[in-house]
Amino acid sequence: MKKSRINEYITSPRLTDGEVRSESVSILLLAENHGYRMKSYGPISLVNIDGKSLIERQIEAISSVFIDFEIVLCSGFETQKVYNFIRKRFGQSVKIRIVENQVYFHSNCCESIRLCMNNVMTNRLIICGGGVLLTPHYLKSINLKKSSVLFQSPQEANEFDIGIIDNESKLENLSLAVSDKCWTEIMYLTGQKLIQSFYNLVSNPEYKNKFLFEAINDWPNRREVVTQHNEYYPIVKINNVKTLRRINDE
Repeated sequence: MKKSRINEYITSPRLTDGEVRSESVSILLLAENHGYRMKSYGPISLVNIDGKSLIERQIEAISSVFIDFEIVLCSGFETQKVYNFIRKRFGQSVKIRIVENQVYFHSNCCESIRLCMNNVMTNRLIICGGGVLLTPHYLKSINLKKSSVLFQSPQEANEFDIGIIDNESKLENLSLAVSDKCWTEIMYLTGQKLIQSFYNLVSNPEYKNKFLFEAINDWPNRREVVTQHNEYYPIVKINNVKTLRRINDE
C-alpha cells in the first residue's frame, strides 16, 4: 500500500481530524462468507491487510470516530476462528458481539441482518458489508441525523457492483445497470420507526435468501432514505484475491 495513502486506511484510535462523535451507534458487519475463490484465506474478517487483519482495520476506523459504539459481527464461515481471534486480540477492550449465521451457505445477507438486528441496543445502525475496508474520514462523513445510503464515483478497479438511482437525493432504487453512482454497501438507519420497518421486511421468511439491495428495493420506506456522496478518498471492498493483492502491494 502506498505510504502516502496508508493513513487513509490505517488510523490510531482517537487521532482523526476534527471532533470525535459522541452519539451511540451500532455497526453491523456482514461477514458470513469468505471472498470469491478465497476459501483458503479463511474468514473474510481475518484476511491480512498490510500486516493486520481486516477486522482490526475496521475496528481501528470505528473506534477513531465513535466513543459510544457497539459492533455486531455476523460470521458464518469458520466462525470459531473469528471468535478465538477477537477474544484473544481485543478481550473486553472493544464492545463487539459475534452472531453466527449457521445456515450462511443456504441463505444470504438478509438473514444475517436479521440476526444482527436482534442483538443491537441503539436506534442508529450502520449496516456494512463485512469486506468493506472502512476509513475514519468515510465514517465521519455519515450524517447521523438522516438515514442514508452512501455512494462514490466509479473507480478504475471497482469492486462495487450495485449503483444508486435517486431523485433529488432521495433513494429510488439500487440497480446493477447503474455505473455512475457506485453504492458502497453501507446503509445508515436512524429512528425506531424506520428501523422497525426494515427489520419487519428482512424478518419475512421469503427474504432469507435475498441480498441486501433486493430487500432495500422492496422496502416501502426506502424513499425516506437520502443518498450521500463519498467525497473523500474512495473506499474499497476486499472480495477477491486480486483486490487483496492490489491493496497490499500498492
